[in-house]
Amino acid sequence: MPAITNVNELQDISLDLAGDYWLANNIDASGFGFVPLGTFTGILDGKDYAINDLTITVNGAGTQYGALITINQGTVKNLRLENCAISVTATNPLARAYAAGMVFQNDATGIFTNCHVAGIIAGIATGTTSGSTSDVGGFVVWNYGTISRCYSTATITLDGKNVEGGGFAAWSNGPISECYASGNVAITGTNLVLAAGFITYISNPATITDCYARGNASATGGATNKAAGFIQQNISGIITNCFSTGVPTGASGIGGFCQTNGDTIIDCFWDTQTSGTAVSDGGTGKTTTQMKRRSTFTGAGWDFIIIWAINGITNNGYPFFWTMPPEPLPDAPRRIVAVQDKISLECVRNVEMAAGGRCYTNEEGKFVYKSRYARNA
Repeated sequence: MPAITNVNELQDISLDLAGDYWLANNIDASGFGFVPLGTFTGILDGKDYAINDLTITVNGAGTQYGALITINQGTVKNLRLENCAISVTATNPLARAYAAGMVFQNDATGIFTNCHVAGIIAGIATGTTSGSTSDVGGFVVWNYGTISRCYSTATITLDGKNVEGGGFAAWSNGPISECYASGNVAITGTNLVLAAGFITYISNPATITDCYARGNASATGGATNKAAGFIQQNISGIITNCFSTGVPTGASGIGGFCQTNGDTIIDCFWDTQTSGTAVSDGGTGKTTTQMKRRSTFTGAGWDFIIIWAINGITNNGYPFFWTMPPEPLPDAPRRIVAVQDKISLECVRNVEMAAGGRCYTNEEGKFVYKSRYARNA
C-alpha cells in the first residue's frame, strides 16, 4: 500500500489507478500543473491530511473535465483539498466544460466519505450549440455512487450557453448523506441557467438525507434563469432532514429551498429571512430565530444525538454536524445531558454494563463509566 509523500507521487497514481494509497503527510501542490487522475478503482485514504494549493487548468476545443479524479469507481476517504484552483475552459460550438473539486463522475461503485473541498471551482464554455450543457459542482459534478460526511466550502462560477451548477454537486441519482456546501454559486449564461446552493437536480433513485447549504445561488444572463437555496429541481428523488439559508437569485424562478419539486421532500426547512423569499416548491419556511431553535428540528424528528448538534454559536447558530467542521464537538458523549434533563440520576446510577462495569452521572452532570476491574469501581 504505497504512501504518498509529495505531489509527484500523487500524480503517479495515474500509473496504477487500481492501487491502494494513503497520504503520509500534508501534500504541497503549489506551482505544480496537476493532470486529473483517470478512472480510479483503488483506495485512496487521506488519513485526514490535506492536499494544499492543488491547481488544475484545462483548456481545449472539445469537452473538458477538471477535478482531482475524473471518474471514481473505488473508495476515497479522509481526504482534504485546501485552497484548490480548478479551471476548465471548453471552446468549440459543441464543447462542454465540467469542473469540480474532488471528482467529475462518481460511479455506482464509487464511495466518498469524510472528504472536503475548499477553494475556487470555475468553468467557461464558449460553445454556441443549444444542446450543449456545462456543469459544475463544489465536490462532484455527477454522482451515481455513495457520498457521506463530506463538504465543500468552494466558490463556484460557470459561464456559457446552457449552464448549471450547485455548491456541492450538479446532479445525482445516488445517496448523499451528512454533507454540506457553504460556498457561493454564480452561474451566468445566454440561454438556460440553473443554480442551487447544494445540488442542481436529482433523479430516481437518489436520496439526500441530513444535508444543508449555506451559500447564495445566482443564475443570471440567460433567457431562462432559475435558482434555489438548496436544490433547483427534484425530478424524482427523496430529500429528508435538510435545510438552506442562502439567497437564490433567478429572474425566471426561485425557491427558498427548492425551485421545482417533482417528488418527495420530507421535514426540510429554509430561512425565509436570510434567503429573502417565502416561496419554495417543497420544504417549510422558518424565520431566522426559528431556524436557530433546536425544537424546530427535533419536532420534525431530526436526530440530535447521533447526527446533528446546535449550540447557538457554531455555524452562526444553525444546526451543524457532530462529525465535521465547523467546530465539531469532541468525543462522546455526543450530547451532555444535564441532571434536570429527561434522563434522571436514578435511571443511570447503578446500571450494569455488559462488560460488568457500571455508569453514573458525576457532580458535573457528565456520564462516567467504570470497569468492574478498576479499584473502587
